[in-house]
Amino acid sequence: MLVFVLCFGLVFATGAASAQTMVEAAVLAGAGASGAAAKGKSIGSSIGTVFGKVNGTLAGAAAGSSGSSTGNLSTRSSLAQNGKPAASVPAQPASPEPTPPKPSRSDFDGVEKGMPRGDLFAKVGKPLFSVSMTEDGRLEETLRYATREGASARVLVTDGKVASIEWSEPK
Repeated sequence: MLVFVLCFGLVFATGAASAQTMVEAAVLAGAGASGAAAKGKSIGSSIGTVFGKVNGTLAGAAAGSSGSSTGNLSTRSSLAQNGKPAASVPAQPASPEPTPPKPSRSDFDGVEKGMPRGDLFAKVGKPLFSVSMTEDGRLEETLRYATREGASARVLVTDGKVASIEWSEPK
């Protein structure tokens, strides 16, 4: 039984999501235990059924998160009633957001240190891209804008307020 617990713990801890992998580990552990091969196989079969149902439920939930409106979770999870993993349904890739319109350099006139992030967005629009991180308990965002004139602006926003603007002119 100790061998079974160790093997099961190892498989589960390594992040194996496949019910088949977990069942194989349980069967091997049961078969390797002295005098408990038959009992280990029945336990492995039971675990296989349980994890097959879990796998089916997760596959159904993944299919449901892709925007599918057909069926419900209980119907999808029944695909794994026989102890075998349900067929996974590939999720639809998310559509990329359209590129925001480029502001002109003059749109940044009046953007100054301390301006709230929402006011910045209202004045010049959303950035081409942004990177957010926390540092020393503060939220720092780096926003990149490309202007119609070919210049680029790097706006640093700290805790929701403009901290600085750096310009790079076209070469």
